[in-house]
Amino acid sequence: MRHGSPTRLPHVLAALYALAIAYASLQPFGPWLPPPPGTPYFLLGPWPSRLPRYDIVINLLAYLPLGFFVALLPARAPPWRRIVTGAGAGAALSLAMESLQMLVPPRDANAYDFVFNALGALIGASLGAGLARSSRLKERITAARVRWFMPGNLGDIGLALLAVWLVAQLNPGIALFAVTYDPRPLTVGLPVDGAALLLDAAGSAFQLIGMALFVTLLMRERDDARGGVLLLIGAALLIKGFGAALLLKPAVWQTWIQPGVLIGIATGALLLPVAMTLPRPAQVATCGIALLASLGTPLLAPELITAPAPLAMFEWRYGQLLNYNGLTHAALMLWPILAAGWLFALAGRPAWGRPNQAA
Repeated sequence: MRHGSPTRLPHVLAALYALAIAYASLQPFGPWLPPPPGTPYFLLGPWPSRLPRYDIVINLLAYLPLGFFVALLPARAPPWRRIVTGAGAGAALSLAMESLQMLVPPRDANAYDFVFNALGALIGASLGAGLARSSRLKERITAARVRWFMPGNLGDIGLALLAVWLVAQLNPGIALFAVTYDPRPLTVGLPVDGAALLLDAAGSAFQLIGMALFVTLLMRERDDARGGVLLLIGAALLIKGFGAALLLKPAVWQTWIQPGVLIGIATGALLLPVAMTLPRPAQVATCGIALLASLGTPLLAPELITAPAPLAMFEWRYGQLLNYNGLTHAALMLWPILAAGWLFALAGRPAWGRPNQAA
């Protein structure tokens, strides 16, 4: 991808974010039942008499990124068209989700959600139009994209997958470099379960190695890979710590980080320098094996797959917390499979990484 060439990254991010909204809006995906006879359409029925402030903020923020990404999609469009496109896409998706929520009794469809979702998409679209209008900022972002990362559509998909993984780290209920919740009680003084310790360590080690190699393969120059990996780990720690400080109860901090996770991260860090010196084809294979193994490790303990979010850990108890926990859990469970597909496509490009060769 030459400097200034079009990128599909906003398209991929918009599609992934729309899927995330649909998942969070419709889970638990049942029971699907028609509304009782005489129930008015949610836009025509009585509006809620009370609207908590946190609902306003959440509904605004939930659709803001979607409006932002969609506003970047039109090529060489005037700002008003970008704003209309982004806001319209957000409003249409919100209308569809709220309408479907009428068929899922555990969910609540109301007009306020639709209005503030649409307003959030409008704000995001306005920000996206502002970015698209700033030639200097666009050039800097494009230059960084071209300088540091794999070119082409495959690079765009890899960056989008990396962004999804980083955003999912905001959930402090799932340990860093883990893919499932830990159902064990967070109590000081309990004896350490050796099997659980081993599973935690293996899963974290595999995930660390897999993620580090994923970033290594995504970087344009191998000499920059170490810096990219360090940046990934630092960003993940900051995001996870921010999520913990924002959402967890203060008393949970004493038992938040399980020893098995720390052992796994340390083991993965020791093995990582060897993995990063492998030839690219070997790195592709090792990355895929490590990521799928991190997903396969919980299969040895099926209770981990179905473990619910440990809500007792969280300071925030509002209903959206269940949607947030379900979405991040599903994203982390699905992520290694999507990454394996990306690696399979990458394996078909043997020229990638050679000097003066384009992917």
